[in-house]
Amino acid sequence: MASSKTPTKKSKQIKKSLPAKKTQPTRLAVAFSGGLDSAVLLHAAIQAHDPKNVYAFHVHHGIQKEANQWQKHCQKIAQQWGCHFDTRNVHLQQASNIESQARELRYDALYEMCESHQIEDLLVAHHLDDQAETVLIQLMRGAGLAGLSGMPSIKTSIKAGSKSRAIYVWRPFLEMRRQDLEAYAHLHRLKWIEDPSNQDESYRRNAVRKTLLPQLEKVQTGAIQNLARSAKHLAQSQELLNQLADIDLGLIQTKAGLSKTNLVRLYKTSQARASNALRRWLQINHLAYPSEERLNAWWRDLSEVRVDTRLHWQHDGSSIKLWRGVLTIHPDERIAADDEGSLGEWVFKTIPANSKKPGIPKERFNEAKKKGLINTMPRDGGEKLKLHPNRPRKSLKNLYQEANIPPWQRQVPLLYIGDELVAVAGIGISADWQTDQGQRISPEWLPA
Repeated sequence: MASSKTPTKKSKQIKKSLPAKKTQPTRLAVAFSGGLDSAVLLHAAIQAHDPKNVYAFHVHHGIQKEANQWQKHCQKIAQQWGCHFDTRNVHLQQASNIESQARELRYDALYEMCESHQIEDLLVAHHLDDQAETVLIQLMRGAGLAGLSGMPSIKTSIKAGSKSRAIYVWRPFLEMRRQDLEAYAHLHRLKWIEDPSNQDESYRRNAVRKTLLPQLEKVQTGAIQNLARSAKHLAQSQELLNQLADIDLGLIQTKAGLSKTNLVRLYKTSQARASNALRRWLQINHLAYPSEERLNAWWRDLSEVRVDTRLHWQHDGSSIKLWRGVLTIHPDERIAADDEGSLGEWVFKTIPANSKKPGIPKERFNEAKKKGLINTMPRDGGEKLKLHPNRPRKSLKNLYQEANIPPWQRQVPLLYIGDELVAVAGIGISADWQTDQGQRISPEWLPA
């Protein structure tokens, strides 16, 4: 069905759909594959913003033999239009779901380039037809409400455990049909790449685009728009569920994680609300929703074990652990449990003079640093630490137990000055070295 709007009017609408200029000059990145959609997006971004602040980011997958030519084409277009260009090569492994792998690697590369150029706003060219495809694919997968909500027009992306700045992913074309982008491209005489793999119906998305959606349009005129509209309605419903989950999390969450007792109590009252809260907790921590099978297995574990039982699950590149009745998340599943706490570094912060926080006298610390006496050592066993002048030394084992430090956090390297144990992460500073007067230094462990 042809668009009812003229190309000129649609061109103006495309430009207006982009994020508005900020008061201060800001950098803007566009995911630029060289295809029609991304070519329109890059052109519109340059028309709406200063080209000097626009960056075209290209990801070279190496799947097609023409990939090198496509990369050169994208670089040439960026130069012609006066914007910046950067690219990354990614290497796909042989896998059953190459589409999913390519998508994940693509976004990782795009985020890396955003961080490299200190860019917070990333634009991608998904349009209304893409949204309909996504909803239909998710429906065939048996996805829940979150999956059927489709792609958000804007989202904040940052990986779990990352110290990097948040990146805002914008999809300004989600209200527009691909035919509208085609009209814009022809009006402005844009050149773009035709990827032959887009015709290969062995890829699920291509099959949906070329076979299923046209058939649905024959059965129901406007099916594509209706699917995209349904996604918006479902997204609103998901937002309501998120609000309910936030209320429930306020009752079952501790500073460390989720209370197993309160979570199971909620589960016995309402399985749906408990599962909703658990999914929300994972989402807040930048983890994917678990499958129904995995979620049911978790509930069996939580319902059957005692409060003091230790559990360890692997999920979405992270470890989820139950220890002393609290569920916690640890970002890197590749690290063995006994070694997790060792990744990081000791940092030394100056304590404000008006603070009563104890620390190491600055002059004494600087002298030790000058002599090269400050070092770290792994825990060997049998170490003792005196935290108060009038109290005896205690073994680190007892101090860890009293402070309720999880086992995986007890492997942080110990801080020594010369042969003396000076500080232990999560415990404190040796009484022989601490003061709350004058200029002083606070040693703190910063996890990786």
